[in-house]
Amino acid sequence: MTDTWFDEQQELSVNYSVPALLRSIYAEQRWDAQADTEQTLCLLAELELSIDDMRAKEKDLHKRVDLLLDTFYTKWLFSGTGQKVPEYLLNNISYVLKMRSGTSTALALILAHLLERAGFNATVALMQSEVIVHIALSGEEGYIIDPSSGQQSWYISPENDAEKDQEPMELVIGDEAFKLYLAQQKWSFIAAEKFSHALSCVELLMELLGDDPYERRDRGYLLNQLNCPKMAKDDLQYFVDECPDDPTIDIIQSQIEELADHNNILH
Repeated sequence: MTDTWFDEQQELSVNYSVPALLRSIYAEQRWDAQADTEQTLCLLAELELSIDDMRAKEKDLHKRVDLLLDTFYTKWLFSGTGQKVPEYLLNNISYVLKMRSGTSTALALILAHLLERAGFNATVALMQSEVIVHIALSGEEGYIIDPSSGQQSWYISPENDAEKDQEPMELVIGDEAFKLYLAQQKWSFIAAEKFSHALSCVELLMELLGDDPYERRDRGYLLNQLNCPKMAKDDLQYFVDECPDDPTIDIIQSQIEELADHNNILH
């Protein structure tokens, strides 16, 4: 594997024109140099070819939705999981494409991508903090799908329906979908104490967000875990300066003082 190839993968992971699912696949190289991106793309391509056949054969949109979901969950056996598998694996697109089991975020990214391939206006969305997939057939008609089970609900709402806003849905499109994936992967790595992996996620998020104080705070925490106290202190201090009213500020301030004492002892 050449340095040039690796550089191309890094560029693809932050290229705004590349679909969120592909960016998530390429991003894996940032924390796992052994990731077999080519194999993952081949697995995805097999599914895409099957979707192309469905799109050609089934012209009725409602029947095409049913056919695709039935294939995804019944034939291909994608599902959520109750198995004791680390969340960072269940969130990893390459693992989910291979093992057909994953988090709702990973499943939503794959399903939305395939629905788009099938000719639908499909996006990852958040409803009451739950990750779902939304298919918009028109401004008033569409489907809401639970990515872990495939359970679907069809809706149609008149233009002046006052109840339409009772369950607000936040569409998570493009860049935002990739950020959602990275944020979930970051926290799953932290939970597993894979701090260098989590740091790779933070670095990718900062390439998208710039000097976001919350990502600087998380980077400071991770750098401290990785025995880089001076850099950690700088990041945590940046967070304190930028977010003085944050409720965690006293805890962060005490961490900064501990790091300052550590640096003084070293010198």
